[in-house]
Amino acid sequence: MKIDLRNLSKSFSGKQVLNNISLCIESGSFTTLLGPSGCGKTTLLRMIAGLETPDQGDLYFDDTCVFSSFSGINLPPEKRGLGFVFQDFALWPHMTVFENVAFGLRVKGKVQGLDQQVKDALEAVQLKGFEKRYPHQLSGGQQQRVAFARAIAIRPPCILFDEPLSALDAILREEMRTELKNLVSRLGTTSVFVTHDQIEAMTMSDRIAVMNQGNVEQYEEPEKIYECPSTPFVARFVGKSNWISPSAMIRPEHLSLTPTQRWEAREMEVEGFQYMGSAYEVILRSRERSWSLVTHKRMEPGQRLTVFVDPSHVLYFASEGHA
Repeated sequence: MKIDLRNLSKSFSGKQVLNNISLCIESGSFTTLLGPSGCGKTTLLRMIAGLETPDQGDLYFDDTCVFSSFSGINLPPEKRGLGFVFQDFALWPHMTVFENVAFGLRVKGKVQGLDQQVKDALEAVQLKGFEKRYPHQLSGGQQQRVAFARAIAIRPPCILFDEPLSALDAILREEMRTELKNLVSRLGTTSVFVTHDQIEAMTMSDRIAVMNQGNVEQYEEPEKIYECPSTPFVARFVGKSNWISPSAMIRPEHLSLTPTQRWEAREMEVEGFQYMGSAYEVILRSRERSWSLVTHKRMEPGQRLTVFVDPSHVLYFASEGHA
């Protein structure tokens, strides 16, 4: 299912939280709304679901208008046919795994072949044999899988994910990223995923909408977002950035400690380092700015060194903030 957002705006108590948002989410794609807390990403997701009403704009699912401020159309959430996975899993504690997954099917009246539909959903998330357990008997990862199973059991054309991995520990979160991405790929379901975690966005998404203060600053593939950020905000929010000036930036991987012809040399001092397992991230001081350099050699604070900058990879931003 394709989702077409046209000039959607929303305010709360006079404060504008979304400003004329227009996005086209392609059918079968995995699209992430990425941004800091308060940027409007969850509000936008809730408007797609029908849980928040836009002040203005239009929203289409394929060729069907589900909301229009001009025409007075506002299809209720239960008629939009979407799956929703919440941050806190939202499982019924008094229901078994089977009954939690079956809940949406019963609500929608899809009771014919219910047992098989629940079985298929649980097998898809690798929870076969867990039907009679209760949520408190499951690990966090297993609870999240039940939430996924409940969402896919109704066979929705689109699933909305509201920071579904944020409650999990780091190792489990990494495992679930892969599982979730593989699951929705197999199903061919359109997915809209909300997160503030750039690693989740970069590793899972077909396209990313980077949001800031109610606006979409850039909407492109992860590689384009990282390699060609359109604004200084995107450059700072996604990945590490070294600022040569307020309008010029270079990524850490385009610095070298080896003298290279036509590369610019800069004298810097080591402030500290972080060991990342396969390499060190070294924090450098260049005048009043901190820089980041990735190297396999440990550097000690206070050490002076010469860093070489590849001028072909310097990104320049115009005064209005766009590259």
